[in-house]
Amino acid sequence: MDRIVIFLLYVLVTGAFGDQTPSFDRTEVPSVTWPDWMSHLPDYLPLSALAIPGTHDTMAFFGGSLAECQSWSLREQYNSGVRFLDIRCRHYQNRLPIFHGVSYQRTDFLQVLTDTVNFLRDHPSETILMRVKEEYEPYQNTRSFYQSVAEVLNQVGQQWFLRSDRLPTLGEARGKVVILQNFSTKGEGPDFGPPYPGPMSISDEYEVNDDTVKWAEVERHLTVAQNGDPERAYLTYCSGVHWLLYTPESLARRINPRVLDYLNQKTSFGSRRRSVGVVIMDFPGAELVRQIILDNWV
Repeated sequence: MDRIVIFLLYVLVTGAFGDQTPSFDRTEVPSVTWPDWMSHLPDYLPLSALAIPGTHDTMAFFGGSLAECQSWSLREQYNSGVRFLDIRCRHYQNRLPIFHGVSYQRTDFLQVLTDTVNFLRDHPSETILMRVKEEYEPYQNTRSFYQSVAEVLNQVGQQWFLRSDRLPTLGEARGKVVILQNFSTKGEGPDFGPPYPGPMSISDEYEVNDDTVKWAEVERHLTVAQNGDPERAYLTYCSGVHWLLYTPESLARRINPRVLDYLNQKTSFGSRRRSVGVVIMDFPGAELVRQIILDNWV
């Protein structure tokens, strides 16, 4: 009986600690935070050239194993150092609830922006890159998606958003949100921010049949980014899913450690033109986030 108790305790303890590793975190609070890391970088740097940690389907906390992609709240993601968000809004009765596929995430675009502005008030040296995408099917709307987005931005305050058709410098963007517009204006008005994907180089192989193949693509694009144009943004999605083989969590457990190992081998990178760019993850660990940030100084 004692052996059974000891074994069960061992399983519980290792399971708990296994949910928070340097590269993967399924807990609610990151082990290390770095909320002001952009304050240590000069204003003249273009955002396109920075190494920036990001999260895929940033607000996907609900819907079961195939829908859930994160465990840190938005505030904790910001505290950890995440500065790229992937925000998916469904257009529903002229409102913008957050969805991942068919799964409602129990919040909306207005709340996401309100929480973001509150963070920027406390940390004015930082900036947020926010991909905004229309998700799932529109339902009972009397206006366009563009008009609903415009209304929410007006509610929050236009002063918090940098309206530009290009990625600005860090100095221009401090204390503001830069929207990467992943939807059409349909001629209704000016863009909210740079078009997504536009001229960006993006690797987003999200349908994964083999994690080894997925990792090879992630590694390839991280290497491409380091030898690319500093004026061009490079976004590498480390995330993916397969309805039978991989949940976002199980794939992150396989890919995230490889990303961290890759970043830890900086001495093998040799001469390069720039950073690894924006690295976008499911369930990132705090050390993985930190190593992406530190790539700005290598």
